[in-house]
Amino acid sequence: MPKGVYERKTKEIPDMASETTQAPAAEKLFPVLLTKNYAPGCQYEIVGYLKEAVKRKNAAGAWKIVEPEEFIKGEMKPHNSPGVGFPNKIWAGTTVRVPIGEAKRLISLKAAERADDIAA
Repeated sequence: MPKGVYERKTKEIPDMASETTQAPAAEKLFPVLLTKNYAPGCQYEIVGYLKEAVKRKNAAGAWKIVEPEEFIKGEMKPHNSPGVGFPNKIWAGTTVRVPIGEAKRLISLKAAERADDIAA
């Protein structure tokens, strides 16, 4: 080879099919019960909320349970008054799963409580 000229080799362009692209490992999500409204800035999953029992007075003046308390899976707790809404806000009383670091931060700020006993 003459001086100043390098040996050129053809580069092989790898096929997209030949490469094994793996999706990034998802972070482990930890369930927390929100005590304050929360607008998540990270990955989250809504577990559900605990619907309170509906009580009504009968003709004798005694309270009677019309609908029992139950856990509603996969839905965010609705707000008390209609027409209130923010696009990314999750209302207090909803159980969500967030990454462990975010869960620790929420618990330390007292914006959430641990919800280990909630079965998914």
